Amino acid sequence: MPSGYREWWKKFVQQDRRGFVRLVVIGSVGVLLLGFGGFGIARPSPPSSKGASSSAAQGHSPLETQERQIAAQVGQILRQIPGVTSVSVAVTLTRSIQSQYVDSSGAGNGTQPVVVSTNNGQMVVPFDQIGPSVGGVVVVAAAAKKPWIRAEIAQAVQTLLQIQPYQVLVLPN
Repeated sequence: MPSGYREWWKKFVQQDRRGFVRLVVIGSVGVLLLGFGGFGIARPSPPSSKGASSSAAQGHSPLETQERQIAAQVGQILRQIPGVTSVSVAVTLTRSIQSQYVDSSGAGNGTQPVVVSTNNGQMVVPFDQIGPSVGGVVVVAAAAKKPWIRAEIAQAVQTLLQIQPYQVLVLPN
């Protein structure tokens, strides 16, 4: 078989010069595109609010704080799966929790809360709260060496966070 390949290659290079040049040019363009594919428009960083909070004082944005909280909660649940003892979870959010409030006209598109005075004091009138949007989750667990445990971990994360399978990566450590 190797001699058949060598004969074909010699014949291709010698007799089909245009095809060979075309192959080299297309291959070179492909290598250039792979090499320079990372350049271009920079991806913007996730939005962060400038409100003062205890996490902001520690150098963490509200989005980072929510990512850590969700990762900790998911980690606690995953440790309850039989066979899973140690697990590390990293969650990436594309949007944090956002609250919508009733505006002064009664519609639900206000961004600032309307405060209503009652006999018990003042009360904020909420309209809706939009949950965070999960971009992806990475789980590292020693038990993930076993395919059925890896599948259970991935399915648990998908169910907990209501995300698609391509957004979950489970790796053994």
